[in-house]
Amino acid sequence: MMRPNPDLAQLRTFLALAQTGSFSEAARRLCRTQSAVSHAIRKLEETSGVELVARTGRRFALTDEGRRLQQACEDAFAAFDEAFEDLNGNRKLLLGRVRLGSTVEFGCSILMKHIRPFMKAHPEIEIDFQMSHDLLTPLLKDDLDIAIDCGEHHLPELRKTPLFRETYAVVCSPGFQKESKVRVPAHLGRCTVLSLDKEGGWWDRFIRSLSPEERPELRHIIAVNHIRAMITAATSGLGAAMVPHYSVLAEIAEGTLVRLFPKVEIAQDCFYIYQKERRAGLRKHRLLADYLRSIRPSEFGA
Repeated sequence: MMRPNPDLAQLRTFLALAQTGSFSEAARRLCRTQSAVSHAIRKLEETSGVELVARTGRRFALTDEGRRLQQACEDAFAAFDEAFEDLNGNRKLLLGRVRLGSTVEFGCSILMKHIRPFMKAHPEIEIDFQMSHDLLTPLLKDDLDIAIDCGEHHLPELRKTPLFRETYAVVCSPGFQKESKVRVPAHLGRCTVLSLDKEGGWWDRFIRSLSPEERPELRHIIAVNHIRAMITAATSGLGAAMVPHYSVLAEIAEGTLVRLFPKVEIAQDCFYIYQKERRAGLRKHRLLADYLRSIRPSEFGA
């Protein structure tokens, strides 16, 4: 007897499960109950006649057949989305939602200040924002459509587009500078510095920019896991900080922070637009990516 064709809703449920790696997360994404997700997966396996999910207690892993089906589903649903956009043509219909991710400080200081013209010009596109230090994981799980990240990700399924170059500055409060008598980079070894990590790896780009005899040995490190909190800590005199230059322009102008060693050219990061290659052709993604490439924020010295 011929098997019935799989149900599209079941395939979407399976794809959500494969991407999230969790029945509960798949249920959350689909706004369904966890039991409904489990039922849809069982029905899909009955229809296909193969095991797609190998269960071990509360854990599961995709079988070889499951991994092949995930790839096919991702390709098919991306093609569906593109086809529906083509059917709509240039009519001002709702193109849908774009989930845009960004690093926290860039999103707060730059993105939110420059995105309004795009949203005003394209009311047919809804944008939701997610600021996070980890953007790769939700992008690969399709919890994000586009990510603006300064990390280097070399994955064949991702399209990577250069955006901006980010410069850094070493700063501290005027009172801290006077008290610690910081004049040259080597003096950082005798005072407190603020870092995203306790080991001081955050400062590597600064130290690499110095000659060997100029390099300080950082001995007194306070770990602060957020750039904005680090800026507040530096303003309060807790230590010297290395932060994106754009993030402290206001504090430097106000005099609550002073820039140390402005002649040191600290190694730069580059911001990139990342999106899944198979979905980069969607019109709503193209429009947003083109806009992001067109802006030249003064905060970056452009």
